[in-house]
Order: sequence, then C-alpha cells, then structure tokens
Amino acid sequence: MFPEKFGFNSHLYNLWEIYEGIKSFYPIGVPQGEGVGIFFEYAGLKKLEEIIVENIHDEKNFQKRWTNYTDELKKLMKKNIIGTTYGQAPSFSSSIIIEQNVIGTCTHLKELHFAVSFVGNFFTIYGLDSTRILDEIGDYKGYHAANVVTASPFKEFEKDFILLESNIRKRYPNHKMVPYAFGQQVMDGLQVRYSDADVCTIQMALFNDIIQPRNNFRFTQGHVVDHTRGDVYYGLDDWKK
Repeated sequence: MFPEKFGFNSHLYNLWEIYEGIKSFYPIGVPQGEGVGIFFEYAGLKKLEEIIVENIHDEKNFQKRWTNYTDELKKLMKKNIIGTTYGQAPSFSSSIIIEQNVIGTCTHLKELHFAVSFVGNFFTIYGLDSTRILDEIGDYKGYHAANVVTASPFKEFEKDFILLESNIRKRYPNHKMVPYAFGQQVMDGLQVRYSDADVCTIQMALFNDIIQPRNNFRFTQGHVVDHTRGDVYYGLDDWKK
C-alpha cells in the first residue's frame, strides 16, 4: 500500500503554506545520492541546517527554547516527558508518558508525541501505542514495535491531548496543527537530509521520522504503523479559508 500524495480540497482549505515551507528548504526532485552532490548545496537546505544548529545544538538556546518549556509541561500534566529531539530532524519534539505497563520482558507504552517545526509555523500531536520486548530483564536491547496511532483526542488520550494542545496553542499562537492524515502524505522527489529513506512524508519534512511509510525499504529508526484511531483529519479547521 503506497501513501497518499500531497493534496487537499482547495475550495474549502488552504494548505499551500505547508508546500511553500517544504519547497523553500528542500530541493524537490534532486536525489540525495551518497552524501555528495548538488542536493547538499541547496541554499534552503543549508539555511535549515543553520536553524537546527541554532535551536538544538546550541545548548543554551535549546534549554531556553524547549527544555524549560517541557519542564513546565511536566509540572502541568504531572507526567514524565521524554525528549525526542535529535540529530538534524527539523523540530523540537518530546513525548509524554500516558501509561506504562511492564509484564516480564514486555513493556507496553502509551505516549503523546508532539513536535514544533522549524520549517514553518506548524505543530503536531498524536498518541502512540508501542511495545518493546527485551532480550533479558533489565537489558535495554530488544525489539520495539509501534502498534497504533491515536490521531485526535480520543478515549484514554482525550484529556491529556486537549490539555497539551491548549498549552501549545498558547505558547505558539501563530502555529497551525498539521492533521495526521496530511502528515502521512508524500511529495514526489522529496528527500530529507537527516534520513536516507526512499520515501519521505510531509511529517518527515516538517518534524521527524519517528513514523515512516511502509514502502521505505531502507528506513533506519522510524516505525511503520498500520492502524489508527480517532479523527485523522483533526486540526483541519486551522486551514479553513
């Protein structure tokens, strides 16, 4: 099953801001190659790298602009928060542990993942159920699988999802939520600097590759998710004309 290509109902909604943001930073249609070539010379890609370095690799900026914020969220939501910001992925990101159950070597996690993009004024939130099977009790090496995404305030995620969304909107009043369905769309010729994936989604271009489409044959650390719950178009009201 191939992911849906980027598109939207232009009579009702205007998501061109997403396309324009991606086009300004990524050389659409230019292959990444093996770490050399004109892909890496694209001015927009170099600019995005500068933004990432300023926000993530500068420890003082990262502390002030994200860590302090997630510390505030931890107190507000009274839950553990794990940082997921990494490498050259173009966003601040973290996950909130909603529930954790351990049975022998099996751990079941319910997390709310959220991220704020550097590509434009965009944010994302989704719930993720995952399981990890350890080789031995106490050993962190094992097998990790993503089971289902919850794309909107739904059932056990509802309360925390709404609280988190409200808080993000207050901190970033000019940002729009990217609905999960649109985050999983793809653009022909889109590749991202931080991944060698063959197929890159909108989510990967704006945020990170925690979730990737099934037809990536060389994905590294991303998860493939076949099942979703809730409204995959939640957040679309942000894009109404």
